[in-house]
Amino acid sequence: MIHPLTCYIGICLSFTVSLWLFVTDRLNPQTHFYAPLGMLILFFTVLAVVRDKKTYRPRTLRQVMPKAFGKYVMWGLILYSVTEFYQWHPLYRTLTPNTRVFMDHYLRLFMWMGLPYFILAEKTRACLENVLSDPYVKLRVLMQDLWKRQFRQAAGRLTTQRYRRTYLMAILRIHYIPLMVEQIHFNATKLTGIVQAGTVTWSLTTVVFTVTIVAWLIDSNNGAMGYFWESCFTRTRFKDVDPNAIHWFVVLLCYVPFIRYAADFVPFPEAPLFSVPLFSLPAINHGIEIVLLMALVCYVLSGSALNFSTSNLCYKQIQTKGPYRIVRHPATACKLVFFAVAFFRFKMAYTLAGILCYVVWLSIYICRALVEERFLRRFPDYQAYMKQTRYRFIPGLV
Repeated sequence: MIHPLTCYIGICLSFTVSLWLFVTDRLNPQTHFYAPLGMLILFFTVLAVVRDKKTYRPRTLRQVMPKAFGKYVMWGLILYSVTEFYQWHPLYRTLTPNTRVFMDHYLRLFMWMGLPYFILAEKTRACLENVLSDPYVKLRVLMQDLWKRQFRQAAGRLTTQRYRRTYLMAILRIHYIPLMVEQIHFNATKLTGIVQAGTVTWSLTTVVFTVTIVAWLIDSNNGAMGYFWESCFTRTRFKDVDPNAIHWFVVLLCYVPFIRYAADFVPFPEAPLFSVPLFSLPAINHGIEIVLLMALVCYVLSGSALNFSTSNLCYKQIQTKGPYRIVRHPATACKLVFFAVAFFRFKMAYTLAGILCYVVWLSIYICRALVEERFLRRFPDYQAYMKQTRYRFIPGLV
């Protein structure tokens, strides 16, 4: 796993360069909003290639061409089909207009660069680990069974852990990628507008507001990278996906569109605009804003330390350094602190309904962390991590 400090450097570089390109009109933030995502993937890819000391089998161009071309065709059809699915499905068609722009641009890039990429990957990254985790190999074996009319054998393959992992991973990625990409667009355009306006009266309140936008932008960018990018060059294959339906229910409840359905029964605890503060003294409210700012910074530092492993319901690598050396779920802890302070700083929160809503959503987010651990504890490296870092949320307490 990459050290957190390296992750922070990559994020700072990618966002600084992207914001500069946006505000100087070299890139349109409406259509090229995904620039931070592409630059961060490029940064981590270069870093991974430079640091990779693994020995791979040498292969000739003649050996790699058939498989490289097959993978080019397969992934091209998958990308096109997913883009069409977002266009056809009524829910995704409404929710993912910017994701379709992103997928269309990526598909065009893939048409030009996909085949050279697969040729280079097959020629320079050949090893047993990459073969066993390659979706193309699994699909080819499955298609061979169907071609030979060995339907029972094909059905048996689909129930094995290797194949189940592949299609569960596909479902997870198809659902989560647009959620993250749409958030990138929303926050990137909002942040660019604030910077370009240049008329903002900077105060502690506006700083907290701006940092909140930056925090959600970085978080969604990391999430999009975690779900979207899987490469043998970065060694970021999905090693496993949680098959437990109850775990999926708990985790998906925290994201669109399911959170909207849940909020119809239990509203999410947030104060409306122009709510009356609990305290009238400006000094106390400034102190509260500083706490909010600190919670946001800690949240960003925690989420950013995961790099390609920022994803729910799946297992790639375990981060044991930085904030994760202190507690096992620092991002969740910081997010809950932020929500609590942001909500309970206003008088309207102190009602039975308001407190009950916060307790319900607090329980949901805690359950999300618990089901994540229940899945990850089956892996030896996470078991070792639990022994090293004993507490989940608060050092010395919980």
